[in-house]
Amino acid sequence: MDMEREIYPKSNCLALTVRKEHRLVCINRAARKTIRVSWKTLLYALFLTIANIFV
Repeated sequence: MDMEREIYPKSNCLALTVRKEHRLVCINRAARKTIRVSWKTLLYALFLTIANIFV
């Protein structure tokens, strides 16, 4: 137990929590951006397909 306290002192617990939250926020933003871009790509592909039918 004493070794664990030396490696991870209590003062760093907050820093570890903040780092973890920051990583989760970054992952969440990347996932949202990916979904948004995918939907836009699908809509553009659908629009171009419909436009090519009538042209």
